[in-house]
Amino acid sequence: MSINMIWAMDRNNLIGRDNALPWHLPNDMKYFRRVTSGKTVVMGRKTYDSIGRPLPNRRNLVLTRNAKWSAEGAETITDLEVVLKLAEQEEVMIMGGAEIYHLFMPHADRLLITFIDAEYEGTDYFPNFEQTDWLLVEETEGTVDEKNPVPHRFSVYERNK
Repeated sequence: MSINMIWAMDRNNLIGRDNALPWHLPNDMKYFRRVTSGKTVVMGRKTYDSIGRPLPNRRNLVLTRNAKWSAEGAETITDLEVVLKLAEQEEVMIMGGAEIYHLFMPHADRLLITFIDAEYEGTDYFPNFEQTDWLLVEETEGTVDEKNPVPHRFSVYERNK
């Protein structure tokens, strides 16, 4: 069916700081839960470790070079081909980190990006990609309020065929 990549980033493509999010944006967390619920999510081991548990109501696949790594409630995979085959039959959500995004970008069908209109300090950036390869198909402004003080928008892109 498809490989979808989902992430939030600031103006400078920053996606993380020391294996954590550099911002607190509950709207983005709600969006992430809504669009990934009931689906298969794929993450790297560092991302899994930063979360510390499998995400509920999702099949959790952890891509790692260490075939002996394991965590209750998560499936260990060591080969990106496993995900590519799975995506032929179901919608798969790639959720990071930076190395995992880089590996899957050539295979992605859709990008679900939360653009955060601010600049943060951090250590992890989304890999560069050719935006002309993608067509914006949906965009929604996030609500700014006391819990979500930073302007943000949810954008969905599909690969130009």
